[in-house]
Order: sequence, then structure tokens, then C-alpha cells
Amino acid sequence: MGTPALTPLDLLVLGLLQERPMHGYELYQLIKAERIDRWFNISMPGVYYALGKLRDRGYVSEIRQRRGSVDKAIYLLTEAGQQAFFETLEAHAAGHVPVHFDYDLSIYLLNRLPIERALALMEQRMESLRQWQMQVRETMEQEPDLNPRLRAIFDHTLRFITMERMWMGELIESIQGNAGALEAPGKRGLMVMAGDLRQYHLPDLLRLIASGKHSGTLTVTDGVLGRAINFVRGQPNCIAGYRLDQAEATPPSMEDSLRAIFDLFRWQAGEFTFDQSQPQHQWCIPIQLTTTQLILEGCRWVDNWETIRRLVSSPEAVFEVSMRREELEQLGLTEAEKAFLKEVDGSRDITDIAGRLQLTLFEASRIAYTLLAAGAIRYGDMERIHLRRAFREIAELNCRGTLVLRKHPSDTSCEQAVNRACQDIPIRIESGHIVDETPPDLELDKLAHVYRTFLSRQIEVIRQYFGMDAARELTARTLRQLVPELQAVAERYSFIRILHP
Repeated sequence: MGTPALTPLDLLVLGLLQERPMHGYELYQLIKAERIDRWFNISMPGVYYALGKLRDRGYVSEIRQRRGSVDKAIYLLTEAGQQAFFETLEAHAAGHVPVHFDYDLSIYLLNRLPIERALALMEQRMESLRQWQMQVRETMEQEPDLNPRLRAIFDHTLRFITMERMWMGELIESIQGNAGALEAPGKRGLMVMAGDLRQYHLPDLLRLIASGKHSGTLTVTDGVLGRAINFVRGQPNCIAGYRLDQAEATPPSMEDSLRAIFDLFRWQAGEFTFDQSQPQHQWCIPIQLTTTQLILEGCRWVDNWETIRRLVSSPEAVFEVSMRREELEQLGLTEAEKAFLKEVDGSRDITDIAGRLQLTLFEASRIAYTLLAAGAIRYGDMERIHLRRAFREIAELNCRGTLVLRKHPSDTSCEQAVNRACQDIPIRIESGHIVDETPPDLELDKLAHVYRTFLSRQIEVIRQYFGMDAARELTARTLRQLVPELQAVAERYSFIRILHP
């Protein structure tokens, strides 16, 4: 059986214990005195964690030693620990393990930032490197008798910083558009996003550009047709549709350009490039649409299940509204979309909504796809869905239960009294159905509090209209009619305590 892998910190601790037995704090003080913490990321809790792990593996032994009134653990290197130390050090010193730089993750994700913001961050990195370089040089100059091993390590650090500053300078030049050592001629720049629409959903790409407030030109081609959208700080500025094999003699009309861009949303494949340094197309037609409105208009052209299923995977999907009313009013929704949105309550799935609106499943799914892509709705949180369903079921069962108690089935005075009692909360009841206008981002516990408030007032109105005994019988019947799953939710959020105090 091979030696279990040791971390660099494990290796350091075993190496220092070669000198003499020590307790944890003494080890950390030696690390500070030797300036190891200047070039190795380490903390006192990390030292104690490593000691405990090495003890459990049998690489160090622990003895308790009393010093005054304090009982301290002293750690000694065992024979197994010494063997593990030599094997690990030899492998480490031979350098067979590739070196990785955590900073490279920032480079990989750099094109998600607007170009000016990326440049500002690179300049900050350059300044940090300069200060680090100055500190290392000062240490070496102020301590001419520095331990030779430490001097070698500081010299290694200094050379790394020098190399890093040179590399960072080339990186900045590359971002600025001056191709240097980091870019071969003809290659796309660091700040360019590129890919295939078969792997990248177009509305997601547009929202990424908008959320990052990017400026630049998005170009999509299928080998014959080309489409271009120019963005300024994340919002579309102008659009162009063209053929790759033809040179336009005159600029296309606004109508033709919009049709070309909206048709792009139906494409199943195509190569895209978003270049923050690319100027707008020569026939770019100015438009007055926000990114969200552009997504809405384009998604309305989608007419196939393959594209719709990229967002709407099942007719059993349940959604909730993700925008406030004033935001929705600015989108310019169609009447069909408004009707669909009115049915989105965090409990009904697409099949339910399609039935209520007398739509085919395809029609309802296409509307859901459009609203999802634009960010007007989102997939419901399951706990929130269960909470909404339990509340809605209880409130509507309570309402239906009063039908046999009313003087006439068309008498809605009880409902009207409930709505008057709940004027300060965004919930009302109309024709026996709950209209829930609670904010979509309301915290779960606050949402449950609003629902408990409504139920308490509803039951109080029922008591006033029909008497205590009738109200008690009605709520008992409501509890019996709840399916077990919703009974559990009602118990969890204290609805049952309101129904059956």
C-alpha cells in the first residue's frame, strides 16, 4: 500500500518536527521567525489541523506535558512520519506535479467583464505586483545575512514577480487591441466570446451581454446569412441583417432588418462572436428596444418544440412571476401573454394554465418560453410552490364551504367582507378564487405570515356571518379535504393552528 498523499502544509510540519518535538503554537512561532509565512500561505488553525491529521495517520505522536496550570500537547515525529516525509519531499522536489496558477481562472472568465472594467482590474493587479516586488527587494537589501535557503526562495519570488509583471503588461496590451506575444496574428482577442448556437441559447447570450453592461458587436452567421447587433452598455444600439455572399448596394429598411434579427431566434445552429472592440456593421439600423424587449419580440417568432424545450422541459413545470408589476407594464406584453401571466401563481403548471385559457399545450409552452427567456417568470421554488398551493387550497375550500350557508348561491357579501378586511395585504378573493399579488421576491417566512393573516381574517369574517359553530364545522371539513402532502405543509407553516385553534 502506498503512502497516503500529504499536502504541502503536512510536508512542512513534518519537516520542522525533524528538528525537535514541539507543540502547535511553538511550531507556528518558528514558521513566523523563519519568515515562511512570507512565501507560503499558512495560519495557526491550519497548523493545528495538520497536526491532528498527521497524528491520526500515525506520522506524529502526541504526548501531554503539564507546564504550570496548562496541559499542552507536544508532537513528536514517528518513524512512519519520517519515512512519509522523505518520500513526499523527494517527489515534491523532483517537480513531477504541474504548476497551476489560481489567477488563471480570472483570465478564463475575463470576457464576462466590460473591456474598460477588465482593464482597470488589470492595472490594479499590476500595481499590487509592483508593491510586492518592492517589499521583497527591501527585505533582501535590509538583511544581507539572510539564511541562504530563504535568500534563494526570495530570489525565486522576485524573478516570478518580474515575469508576472511582464506577462501582465502583454495581457493589458492584448486587451487594448495591440496584439503582442499573447496573440498570434488573426486570432481572436482575449475579450471575445465565441461559440455555436447549438450549445449556447441565444436569449441567454443576450442577457449575459445585458447583465455585464457590455459594449461591442454580436455577429451570428450560418455560412450564408449574417446577423449583427451592436450593444452600448448592454443595450442594443443598432441591428443589421445581410448575406455573406452579397455586398449590399443600399441599406436595408428597418422592417427588413428587424425581420432578419427576429428570425435569428429560430436558428438551430450558427457561429456567434461577441467582440467588444468590433465596430458596428456598415448597414446597422438604429433601434429603440431594450435587450429584454428584443428577446421578447424574437422569442415570439419561435415555432418549434426543439427550441422551446431548451427552457420549458415539461408540461408539469410550475412558474412564478419574477418581475414587479411596474416592470411588466414596461415590456409591452401581448394580451395572450398578459392572460398567461395572470394565471402564473406558483402552483399551476403549464397543463393547468393551458386548460384554463383554452390554449393548446404548444401555445401555452411557447408563451412560457417567451416569458422565461425575457426574465418575466422563473421556475418556482418547490417549497414556495407547496406553500402557495396549501394556502390557495385552504382559502378556496373555506370560501366554497360557505355556499351551503348563504341565503343565495350568488350572494358574495362574505367574500366582499373578507376583501375589505384584507385591504392592507396584496391578496383578494374573486368568484371563489384567490388572486395573489404578493411580491415575487418576498421572503418565504414573510410570505407565510401574509397568508396566515389572510386566513385568520377570512375565518373571523365567516364566524361573524355564519356563527362560531358553522365556522368550526367548515374549517374541520376543509382540513379533511386537504391531501396529505398539503396537510404537512399547512402544519409546517401553522395554518392548521388557525383553522383548528
